[in-house]
Amino acid sequence: MANTFGGGSSVGARPASRVGAALTLALALIFASAQQAGAAPVVTAAGTVPAAASVPLMPLTATALRSFDTQMIDLVNQARVAAGVPRVAEATGLTQLSVSWSAQMDSGATGYQLQHNPNAWTMVLTYGAANRTAWGENVASSSSTGSSAQDIFSAYMNSPGHRANILSTKYRYIGMGTVGGAHGLYNTTEFTDAVQPGQAVSTAAPAPAPAPAPTTISNGDFITDTTTHAVYRVAGGAPVYISSWTPFGGARTTKAISHDRVVAMPRYPAAGTFLRAAGGTGAVYRVAGGAPVYVSSWAPFGGAKAVVDIDPAAVSNGGGTGYWIHLHAQPADGTLVRTPGSGAIYRMAGGAPLYVATWAGIGGAQPTVDLDPAAVAHGGQSGYWSHLRWYPSTTTYVMPYGSPAVYRVVDGVATHLTSWSLVGGVKPTTVIHPLALSSAGGSGYYSHLKK
Repeated sequence: MANTFGGGSSVGARPASRVGAALTLALALIFASAQQAGAAPVVTAAGTVPAAASVPLMPLTATALRSFDTQMIDLVNQARVAAGVPRVAEATGLTQLSVSWSAQMDSGATGYQLQHNPNAWTMVLTYGAANRTAWGENVASSSSTGSSAQDIFSAYMNSPGHRANILSTKYRYIGMGTVGGAHGLYNTTEFTDAVQPGQAVSTAAPAPAPAPAPTTISNGDFITDTTTHAVYRVAGGAPVYISSWTPFGGARTTKAISHDRVVAMPRYPAAGTFLRAAGGTGAVYRVAGGAPVYVSSWAPFGGAKAVVDIDPAAVSNGGGTGYWIHLHAQPADGTLVRTPGSGAIYRMAGGAPLYVATWAGIGGAQPTVDLDPAAVAHGGQSGYWSHLRWYPSTTTYVMPYGSPAVYRVVDGVATHLTSWSLVGGVKPTTVIHPLALSSAGGSGYYSHLKK
């Protein structure tokens, strides 16, 4: 099975570095005998990071096929739209990493054998995705430079593992790198859920057929999915499900929106959006990492702010499935939050805020979301405060920045994990400040991990 480190899919063929299973051997034989133009490419999808010394990427000596890569990205996005999944945007750094790894395979550094970049999970940190929490990689090769982008893409889509990466809802960004030379074509595709500001570039969309101007959608609008007939309220750009009109005092006028357009909207409200539970308590929340975090007072934010009223059930069902997928129960792993006043910064891991003592300790300054300090102080409590934990959930996996060591958190205690095999394979991991581990069991900022 292919594995993706950091939350990717876990289906498909084995990594190329672990040849031996019948299916993988069959693909290898196809590769060895494919000398004619248009022969079926060999593909492999994975994300495991075997214990291996860091392999520096070689400079590009083969021909980088930019037009080919543009076609590949278009094919990926066409498939995602058809499957009702948001398009991915190309990211400059991810493409640079993809091209470099394809060039390395073409150069003979892997013995001209198709295999995954064993260090990609950590390398993406320096290729514009230091804030990623999920990653996946597809690699393919063809002995013929006559193979087309459609040939490579079709081979990917005919393999469950590669198809899962291409259509995964976890990924929002893509890097594409294909090189061609004397040994044919090598393609590497990188996927992540996040990239740093300035990395994303626009991707060319197929020219649309002439159509009437689309209905405008604004925050606060009530919309109806014309396929599912589900009703949502737009908050922070995302559709938040409405299970009943009662909290709003009765039915409201809605805008009819196509299912494809609803699916293409941001999955979660934008960071910093203020939400209010309609009717009843009128509790106010601020969105951080897709989760509604309680606001007990406007004072930390300099006074009252504009809010969007939503169905209270959307808050209580945060983290659910189906229509409830547009709010998390707790902020997503890797989210950075700040408490006004003290200016303390935390990185979320397993729903708990782990202190960031310095920006250098996580690779440099990154965007944060201001939260009510009381929400942090009351983390782990029930009711309104339940959207932050005091200790990371069991089981959370963390990695101190600058170290390959992984720690497993159980009941608030982080213990060094010597092998992924002990927990059934690679799991999603959050990079945190090293002092959050070394100062575990302390007071104040360092009280969110036990000794």
